[in-house]
Amino acid sequence: MSLANATTSPGDAEPEPGEPATTADEASLPLGVLILVGALFFGVFRQGAYHAWQLEIFSYAAFGAGALLLLSQRRMTLVSAAVITAPLFASAALSTALSSDTSDARSTFLVIGLVAIGLAAGFAVPPQRRPLAIDAVVLVALVVAATAIWGVAHHQPKWGRITEGVWRGSSSLTYANAAASLLGPIVLLLLRRLVDRPSIVLTMAATFCTIGFASTQSRGGALAVVAVGIVLLLRTGFGAIARVGLPIAAGTAVGAPALLAFAPTTEQARPFLVLTLVATGLAISAGLALNADRIPRPGRILAGLAVIAIVVAATTGLAEPLTDRLTLRSSTTAGGPTEQVRFGDRGREWKAGWDQFVAAPVAGNGPGVVNLRWTQDGRSYRANFVHNEYLEFAVTNGALGLAALLASASLFAWRTRRVTGHVVSGSRSGPPDRWVAGAVAFAVGAFALHSAFDFLWHLPALPVLFAFLAGVATSRPT
Repeated sequence: MSLANATTSPGDAEPEPGEPATTADEASLPLGVLILVGALFFGVFRQGAYHAWQLEIFSYAAFGAGALLLLSQRRMTLVSAAVITAPLFASAALSTALSSDTSDARSTFLVIGLVAIGLAAGFAVPPQRRPLAIDAVVLVALVVAATAIWGVAHHQPKWGRITEGVWRGSSSLTYANAAASLLGPIVLLLLRRLVDRPSIVLTMAATFCTIGFASTQSRGGALAVVAVGIVLLLRTGFGAIARVGLPIAAGTAVGAPALLAFAPTTEQARPFLVLTLVATGLAISAGLALNADRIPRPGRILAGLAVIAIVVAATTGLAEPLTDRLTLRSSTTAGGPTEQVRFGDRGREWKAGWDQFVAAPVAGNGPGVVNLRWTQDGRSYRANFVHNEYLEFAVTNGALGLAALLASASLFAWRTRRVTGHVVSGSRSGPPDRWVAGAVAFAVGAFALHSAFDFLWHLPALPVLFAFLAGVATSRPT
């Protein structure tokens, strides 16, 4: 379908020449997929389904979705997802069998099963309905952005957290880095989508998500977005990204500084003023998107906005509390006088995690068995998480676990190539929206990179959501 038809509904698109018409089975999202999307909304709004009762409800809904897929014409998607995640199940089973501590084994197997269902639900999305499924994920991200922005603007402890003297948008996920791990990838996804499908509504959504992402002040999230964003820029072209990115950058340049100016704990919350400026930023984005063809040289304008943002941050003192966080060390602690739990001291957590991995390098210490301890200045510290999901996976499942992770990724890549081969050869109908696979790849890539710096996979809703996105990108007709 050409850009001339961009205003039509994807499901109403005319089939490409040589492609079969949409069947009744492909005219809507399967019920199992709808239930999984509902579970994702619940999980993201309830702390990522991290706590026991939240995970229980999330799991019931997700496995209900899987049961419906099993009873439908899409049952083979469950087989594909089971094959892809089989190495992870095998690795977890071996680690559990060799470990003396199996207390977390049940939740480990449960999350792997949930990821498999997320993949299967994504595979089950009819190609003509891929944009609709992705729109549902964007709506989930907007919930996270709204709660993160409100947490900072209102200094709301429910959706904001104080770190190093600064309020950060922790959102309904209640963890700022988790919010960043969802919002940043969705911004990249929307950028890529807007290149092929310009839309005022999606431009405003991308701006809102970008402001929400800025509210999290996540170091790992920023690194992942910048790194993958550079790849997006090189693959798509500076002119194309600058054209769709200018309205987003302009709106963010108004909304984000207004939000962050009142982020330091020394500042009084002014939610009405902040939200008014955020709304102004959205209006500017919409206006620029509406008149995109009349704006000359977007690259120069973007560069000018960047310079203005840096000058504003420097002259208002906004940069100071934020740049203070640009280290691997954190002073945030809790606990008694002899032993304290330290949050976010990445360098020492990684060193302690590596030492624990070396102690059991083959099969690991067992699912969920992490014991991070070190001594500093005569005081003992401990941490609950490595803040590097790959290293933590190595600690709990050993080198065999990392091999299983690589094997699952390879199986997914093999399936992706196989589906692509069908499309190219013409034996299957091609997707009506060519942007889908690339946009999802950038989003999933950013989440995967961010996972090397933060505690993300422990919130089950996040890996399930990105597994669903990955499945959507490689779905195919029945």
